[in-house]
Amino acid sequence: MDDLRVMLKVSGKPVAKKQMSPSQNPMLDSSSDVRIEDGRLWYDKKWYQRNSMVQVDNKEGGPRIFGTITNIGNQEIWIKRSGDNTKLRIYISQFQKGKYVMKKRTT
Repeated sequence: MDDLRVMLKVSGKPVAKKQMSPSQNPMLDSSSDVRIEDGRLWYDKKWYQRNSMVQVDNKEGGPRIFGTITNIGNQEIWIKRSGDNTKLRIYISQFQKGKYVMKKRTT
């Protein structure tokens, strides 16, 4: 990419810079840094692992979910709800898009 800029600069053609709004900047958006390493989930500058008690909020107006992380796969996590013991699968992409927000909770 830098070579292309040098060639355009030498030829006299204007070089257009890509403008990023603050909402598109990955460094300012903390929810975009979501990853799974060694069976642990990195989300919101915190590590989550199996048997972590969490609170999950749905940004589309769904109910708040209290539960425990039962499994962390390659692209998803499974949460067992506290009330009725049903399981919920949440994909990493849903955290990155902001559909769900997760927080740790104490016992």
